[in-house]
Amino acid sequence: MRRGERPALTTTDKKRAAGNRKTGRSPAFCRHDMAERDAPRRTFPFSFGLDRIGLFALDAPYFAAFLIAVLTALALIGISNLRVDDSLSELFRTDTEEFRKYEQIDRRFPSSEYDVLVVVEGKDLLSREKLEMFRNAVVELQLTDGVGGLVSMLSARNIPDASGYAPPVVPDELPADPAAYEAVKHALAENDIVKGKFLSDDGELALIVIALDRAMVEERTAKVVIGGIKEVVDKELAGSGLTAKLTGAPVMQLEIRNAVERDRLVYNGLGFVVGFAVAYLFFRRLSLTLIAVLGPTTAILWTLGVLGGLDFRLNLFINVITPLILVSGFSDSMHLVFAIRRDILAGMDRIEAARNAVREVAPACLLTAMNQAISIVSFAFAESALIRTFGFAALLAVGISYMAVAVVVPTLAAIFVRREPAAAVDPHEREEGGVGVLQRMSETVMGFVGARPLLFVAFGLVAVLGTGHAFVSLKPMYRLADQVPDKEQALAATGSLDQKLTGANPVHVMIEWKGPKSDAASTGAAPIALYDAATLSVIAEAHDILEKEAGLGNVWSLESLRRWLETAGDASIETVQKYVKLLPEHLVRRFITADETAVLVTARLPDIDSSEILPVVEKIDKALEPVRKRHPGYEISVTGLPAIAARNSATLIHELTWGLVGDIFLVFIFLGIALRSLLVGVSSILPSLFPIFTTGALLYYSGQGLQFASIVAITVAFSLAIDSTIHFLNRFRLEEDRIGPGASSAREALASTAHHIGPAVVLTTIVLTLGLGVTMLSDLPSLRLFGQLASACLFASLIGQLIILPATVSLYRLYFPLKASTARSSAESTA
Repeated sequence: MRRGERPALTTTDKKRAAGNRKTGRSPAFCRHDMAERDAPRRTFPFSFGLDRIGLFALDAPYFAAFLIAVLTALALIGISNLRVDDSLSELFRTDTEEFRKYEQIDRRFPSSEYDVLVVVEGKDLLSREKLEMFRNAVVELQLTDGVGGLVSMLSARNIPDASGYAPPVVPDELPADPAAYEAVKHALAENDIVKGKFLSDDGELALIVIALDRAMVEERTAKVVIGGIKEVVDKELAGSGLTAKLTGAPVMQLEIRNAVERDRLVYNGLGFVVGFAVAYLFFRRLSLTLIAVLGPTTAILWTLGVLGGLDFRLNLFINVITPLILVSGFSDSMHLVFAIRRDILAGMDRIEAARNAVREVAPACLLTAMNQAISIVSFAFAESALIRTFGFAALLAVGISYMAVAVVVPTLAAIFVRREPAAAVDPHEREEGGVGVLQRMSETVMGFVGARPLLFVAFGLVAVLGTGHAFVSLKPMYRLADQVPDKEQALAATGSLDQKLTGANPVHVMIEWKGPKSDAASTGAAPIALYDAATLSVIAEAHDILEKEAGLGNVWSLESLRRWLETAGDASIETVQKYVKLLPEHLVRRFITADETAVLVTARLPDIDSSEILPVVEKIDKALEPVRKRHPGYEISVTGLPAIAARNSATLIHELTWGLVGDIFLVFIFLGIALRSLLVGVSSILPSLFPIFTTGALLYYSGQGLQFASIVAITVAFSLAIDSTIHFLNRFRLEEDRIGPGASSAREALASTAHHIGPAVVLTTIVLTLGLGVTMLSDLPSLRLFGQLASACLFASLIGQLIILPATVSLYRLYFPLKASTARSSAESTA
């Protein structure tokens, strides 16, 4: 049939036309029903035939179903291998000298970053009865499995006597005499080692620092060891009026691991149930609902199975891959199911209906997957190892998700969807119910917008420019607390330490040198020893800088011991060396390496935003510069997780943000080239940028900054926005090719596109908003933020698809109408 000729009317066509007249549907819909079988099927360059993969499955649907079942079973095996990465520092892992210094701390000072902090609180903590119970708890903790050693206010010693013996401030037997006991309490509260470090000024908080036995933790797991510590301390303090909470890196890691595992099961399951329920309310047909949901569900299972098989670890970023697949997979699945449903309701055979859906919709699904890959490809080249891993995993997920949906949906439709009886063909009946409501709403909104394109394009442009200004004004934000469950004990204990002591987050000054056993001759430098006067002088200067220049508290180093001995009148190097040998091994390894070629000077910071920590770190670094110049034989660096986070978080967030924005513009260019259409490239810009910038404006005006979770939410929202945009433009071009050039062709094509695409876009947004919105119930602040922003992004994306995109297309066609030569070349470019 040549272009411009109409197909002969069959009896079914006449019945459809009569039904259209009866229900008042436009001539565009009437012609579509009669000529849809002759509509061109679009493909595009770079598809490599992947858009036809569903057709192969339809040639042998039962064999395809068998392969799907086998792959799903293998995926479940891979999922069973998934493990959680609970590292607090992995996000900042980079191939830099700065991060390598941080890694040295964990290796050379094994106790420094692996402490469990027991925070004991209560009124009259130093009363005789409560102090006795506190001491009993300390004794029992020392005997608990997995405890390598501990330090508390009971570890404090008085000034050594003439024989060198330093008696404990709190004796084994508390004095019976009230006056003598008050003297003990006063000495404890005023002791330099205890005051402000292990005991708060108001006497209502005491800190116990536990060094874990790493071998025991590996053998028995952190959950068992930390659980045992909590059980012991709760038992010993029961009935005392004192409460105990645990914090520190191991406790936070355990809580993160538990939350990630719990959220993965609970919220994914809840999201699935919500999505299924809403889809069924609109479809009112179990088979179609199952097909729409099982497509993305299979995609999620296959992706997680591959990630588990490749030993990817679950973390904040990898966990986001599930909603990313849910967004893209569910959207593609819905468009395929709507196309199948349309032909089934027209009385078409289910196999042929599935074939038509693959030919019409699959090219847009494939193009969506390619654009998603472009939008996240910059992540795969990020400086952070964690973000690079996420980038590679997301690229895998995009490819697997497309393959799964493109095969599973047509296969299940060919097997489970029954053919409708002829009586069901009446268009008036088939468009009742929820889908009919969405259809009429979409037609009304897009028709109203299409008749006033200039007004709504101006609205879109002003909205994008206004929200874009807020987006670029956002400042990066990062707090450790945002990565840890805030309804558990760790953050509550950390908050108490921030309020009553100086915080729980360690920042270190690491001082290194070439020891006597090193090959120093090659550098011409003399070997340096730990107890050289110059070494002790450097340690003292670094200690002073942390205390006085930076204003930090709870500073610990070899200088702390020297100052304590100085109060006894003997701070000689020999005495310092003697007392170091008397200290427990776990305590010495907190600030001196086993080979005595490096020391730490450690202070603790409160959990504040990294933008507030960075000036402190820079101030310390600047103050240490004169020390470096006076002592060139020593390598002095400022490190620790707060320092690494402060230096790198802003850089990483900027890198992710502008990498995403750059990739988005590449997507627009690729769209125009792939579909050989300037219309596509131009009209996709405003509706795709609008949800991203709207989310940024929401963060900006609510006083929040740009966080890692924000960027992930924006990425997911853009994924849906570009998905819906591509399906809309793909359908619009199909309708234009079918209708042909004419004065009203753009209006009719837009009306027909609204009729077919509108319900899928609206229903997809509703289901995904509810499905992703359940993450707002999470214990993880970052995941809650993700849920809030994702829901806002999806709503903004819906506005972009229903208002800004139709207006942009209509305005473009108003000035650049479709020409006959363009229509012919479009038809010739189809497969």
